[in-house]
Order: sequence, then structure tokens, then C-alpha cells
Amino acid sequence: MDKFLLTKKVLSPFVYAFFIGALGILGAVLIPFGFEMGSANEIINALVGGGTFVAALIFFFSALKANEASRVVPLVGGFVPLFTFILAYFALGERLAQNQILGFAVLVIGGVLITLDKKGPASAKATAGRRTGYLYAIIASLVFAASFVITKQVYLEQNFISGFVWSRLGGFIAALAILLIPAQRYAIFHQPKEKGSGKTTLLFFTGQIAGALGFVLVNYAISLASVSLVNAMQGAQYAFLLILVVFLGRKFPKILSEKLSGRVLTQKIAAIILISAGIGFIALNI
Repeated sequence: MDKFLLTKKVLSPFVYAFFIGALGILGAVLIPFGFEMGSANEIINALVGGGTFVAALIFFFSALKANEASRVVPLVGGFVPLFTFILAYFALGERLAQNQILGFAVLVIGGVLITLDKKGPASAKATAGRRTGYLYAIIASLVFAASFVITKQVYLEQNFISGFVWSRLGGFIAALAILLIPAQRYAIFHQPKEKGSGKTTLLFFTGQIAGALGFVLVNYAISLASVSLVNAMQGAQYAFLLILVVFLGRKFPKILSEKLSGRVLTQKIAAIILISAGIGFIALNI
């Protein structure tokens, strides 16, 4: 859905990130459920964590716009856990047991494999775009990792509700900062009225409602467990996506037109086995 909106509807990565960040203000609805102010340092950490997440979104959406989702997603899916592991090691002193390290590696490999899609040779222009997309994807991965590690530190200092509300406020402030860029401010407030724009709006908010629930659950998982392992285990979402595509694709072939040849299906099944094995290694109490 993100790729569709960025390409078919020609949305700027800044504009898309603005609306997602701005929706962070809705986190305020959690204030009555255990919110505490916290110290100045704790508040600043949370605001920075939320702000860097919006910055990562800009780079990620720029990568999607410049390159194919089938190339960007595996790259980001592989580098975010790696960068998170490195940053958490030095910034949080986070250490993993041997079985967890093995599970971490297997999960990352499985997550990359299940989204990897080989394409044919490309033109010189397309190749240049891909290189730009790769650069944006790597930067996005590093900034995402920094945001997750900062967020983990926030949850070590504050309860989940407080940390989540402050970090979403940080995302909201980062979104407002985008308005300081004249070209982006104009693009945000002067979106062209195209045929089917109502469907675009519906697609955007449908995607954000679905994404918001997942985002809250991921943050809650980060507050409870290793930020490195939580990021590595997100590869499991692609396995669930594949299962949904296989079953729902038969019922809605016009909507879910994913082509699963024998080679592709074998690749994805192997990836699911790796992901399952990775989760199993992490669950081992040794």
C-alpha cells in the first residue's frame, strides 16, 4: 500500500512521513491510562526517539520511491536488526545468549529470503535509481535502528504508556518541522485534486489504522524484551503475509495477484522454515 501511494499517486516521501508523524498526536488518548510526566532527560529521550522514527520514514519512503519494494524491503529488513544489535550492544549493554544469537541470525536470513525477488537486467536509468534507493534504504535502516534503541532506553526509564505518549509527541513535533521546508509545506497543503483522490485517502487511513495497531504491539514488545530480538522477529510478519496471500489469493485473484511459481514458492517455504527455526532457537532456555 505504501509503495502504491508513493508511486501511483506521486506522494512525496516528506508528505507521507508528515501525515504519519502527525497522527502520533493520537497517542494522547492513552494519557488517562497511567501516564506520568517523567524527568526532563526522560522526556527528551522519548521525543528524540519519536522524531528519529519520522526521519527514518522519510529515508525509507525515498528508497521505495527510487527503487522497487521487492529490493528495498529485504535490504531494510536485514540491516535494521543488524544495526539494532550493534547499537544495543554498545548503547544499552545488551547481550544475547548463544542460542539467541543463532536464532537472531537465522531470523534475519529468513526475513530477507522471504521478501527477496529476483528481477531481470535494468536500464542505466533504472540502475541509477536503484543505487539511490539502496543508499536511502541503508540510511533508513540505521536511523530506524537508532530510533528503536533510543525507544528501548525510554522504556527502561518510564512505563510503557508514558514512553509511548512522549515518543509519539516527538514524532508529531518532527512532522511539524517538515512544514518549515517551503516546498514540502506547499505540497502538504496543496495536494492536487485528482480523480479517485477519495480512494487514495481511504487507502492511506486504512493502512495507517492497520499499521498503528502493529506499531503499538511492536513498541510494547520492545518495552518487555530485547530490542534486537524484537526487530529480528519482525521477519515473521512476511510469513503470515505469504499465508494470507496464498489462501485469500484464490478467493480474490483480482485483488491479490501475487505470482507464486514453483521456484518462488519453494524459496518462501524455505524462508518460513528458517523463521520458525529462528524463533525456536530464541525460545530455547539454554
